[in-house]
Amino acid sequence: MTQAQISKYLDIPFATLNDWKKEDSNRNKLYQLLINLDEKEVQNKLSKKTNHRFFHILNRNIDNYSKFTSDDIRKAFDKKDYHEATLREQSIYAKFFKELEPNELDEFIITFNVSKRNIKSLYISSPFRTLKGVSKTWDRRFRLKHIDSNTENKKSVPSVLQNILNRKNLSHV
Repeated sequence: MTQAQISKYLDIPFATLNDWKKEDSNRNKLYQLLINLDEKEVQNKLSKKTNHRFFHILNRNIDNYSKFTSDDIRKAFDKKDYHEATLREQSIYAKFFKELEPNELDEFIITFNVSKRNIKSLYISSPFRTLKGVSKTWDRRFRLKHIDSNTENKKSVPSVLQNILNRKNLSHV
């Protein structure tokens, strides 16, 4: 490869390459290696999809025939409502919200070219919003007010009825 091609493919400035080119440079061996690489080989290596951790998580315990592709993941996260998704897409969401860390969200967005707004909408409309252990971290990540699942399920007893129950010492309903 030429110096121009190295600069183009690897985003290394010409000044840096000129420094590496000098025989007394500690990077001269690296420069020699890069110069002797075949351009087509470099193009093939750079265009190959890398196997992201996301694929490992989303495709864990799934047979090879049913594994999710990047297109499957991208299509799933193009939706804005959890309930409009297919069962297959809902299983992607389940693994995503239960197993991915919120700090990995930005890398996920870049990798699959999906919208953060869509992911947030999916999360809000999903049952994971009330799932203990999942909701606190994702609520914090999306800057949402945390919904306490315990208070949501408890029905409040009107104060008049509570007074009657207290007098009869039947506070447990």
